[in-house]
Amino acid sequence: MSYESSNVLQATYWTEIGGPHWVRQQPMFDHMLATFGDEALRALAVQPGETVLDVGCGTGTTSLALCAAVGPHGQVFGCDISATMVDAARLRGASHDCLSFIVADVQTDRLVPGDRLADAVYSRFGVMFFADPQAALANIASNVHDGGRLAFVCWRHEEFNEWIALPARIMSTFTPEPVKSPPDAPGPFAFGDPDRVRAVLSGGGWSDIRIEPFTALTTMGGGLGIDTALEQSMATRAGQLLRSQVDDATFAEATAAVRNALADHVVDEAVVFPGNAWIVTARRP
Repeated sequence: MSYESSNVLQATYWTEIGGPHWVRQQPMFDHMLATFGDEALRALAVQPGETVLDVGCGTGTTSLALCAAVGPHGQVFGCDISATMVDAARLRGASHDCLSFIVADVQTDRLVPGDRLADAVYSRFGVMFFADPQAALANIASNVHDGGRLAFVCWRHEEFNEWIALPARIMSTFTPEPVKSPPDAPGPFAFGDPDRVRAVLSGGGWSDIRIEPFTALTTMGGGLGIDTALEQSMATRAGQLLRSQVDDATFAEATAAVRNALADHVVDEAVVFPGNAWIVTARRP
């Protein structure tokens, strides 16, 4: 598959399927990912008055946090390939003069308007979906001042993240034709290999690369209980694949099996797993 066709698939998925799902469950995802995003924000050390690019900004939660960090004299540009998510971000950020959002293919499009360049780049789990990640990181670098900073958080391999791996394993036993993506394919765990991350960044023109493990609790379903956690699990790509291949009775059986597994991870009525990520920082020479 060509990079171009893969990008079309990503844009279609995140606009028509993944994006609407994320918009609906935005509070759940924000609750789950906040600690990871905050750690990447700490690593970036945003200063008042800076211009910051938020890659894979989604519905704008991280862009709003960056806006608070840069203050009234700074500027935040959020970009995402999902028109659905950018529409939601624009609504949430409408009252903030420091914010603007664009729908963009990070591999090819201009990300900061005009001749302006960013001082820093941030991403919370938004950099793992590029068909050609080296091209994307090189294009990001072209939108940044010499000496500009980059910080992002990405998931370690799926085997270190049972919050998604456990339900997926259970669902695969009910799925007639389970799909195993190549390890480097665009997806949430595409940057699980730190050696690959380092090579992609170096090839994209970044230096002073640091990749540090970070572990925090992932509280599923917004901490609202097992039923909301189950809803989140069954709406993943594994759940969507299962739903497309089986009848209602089989899907219900699989759902019950996932619910039973999640019940073993309930703490104070919330479904909790350890989450394992990389905090990655780099600098444009």
